Amino acid sequence: MHNQIDSIFHVLGNKARRDILSTLSNESMYFNQVSKQIGIGQQAMLRHMQTLEDTGFVSTYGEKSKFGAPDRKYYRLNSSFNLSISLSEDEFTIDYEEKIHDNRSQKLFENRFKQISNDPSLALWSLRNNLAEMDEEIENLQGRINDLKVIRQIILHKIHQIGKENFSDMERKIVYTMMRNTPSSLIELTKTLGENKSEVKTALKDLQNKMDSGKMRDLVEEIDI
Repeated sequence: MHNQIDSIFHVLGNKARRDILSTLSNESMYFNQVSKQIGIGQQAMLRHMQTLEDTGFVSTYGEKSKFGAPDRKYYRLNSSFNLSISLSEDEFTIDYEEKIHDNRSQKLFENRFKQISNDPSLALWSLRNNLAEMDEEIENLQGRINDLKVIRQIILHKIHQIGKENFSDMERKIVYTMMRNTPSSLIELTKTLGENKSEVKTALKDLQNKMDSGKMRDLVEEIDI
């Protein structure tokens, strides 16, 4: 997962490669077409295309020329995923989700929209309306997600505030880990934290003593020391 994300940042960190991906998102193109659209030299273009192929962002296929010339090598996008980055005072997360296109995708569309006309003009008008409807729905959902993230940020801030005011450094690390996960043993907790086992054990015992009662104490005590 980490290697995949590092690869994505490496690719998207270059403007020319972002421009290439944007251009190919409309339709497949052969080398000279892309080079002309982007406005960069062939040597630089070769390097960028090789990087995009090596990382799986694009793939190639051959297509016969209509005028008897040698087959042309076309480039097309070959990767589909969502990448979400969240950065705030209390959190830094990167969420990666690969999209899998299968029969379900077509069924989702058919269940939502009527059959598309064979007439290009009618089809484009219908699809334009469909696209606008989807964009509006996504915008509404994104607004709701943003509201939830604001509330989530406040929750995280309160967790960190309690941690700083009541627990030692190692104890806080344990608490913050347990906010999202429930390690079943000291070994699992130590591996998650990447810390010394004896130090984690000591901090865990101290943490148990500091929590007088309640579900959180029960959760801490469930960890097999």
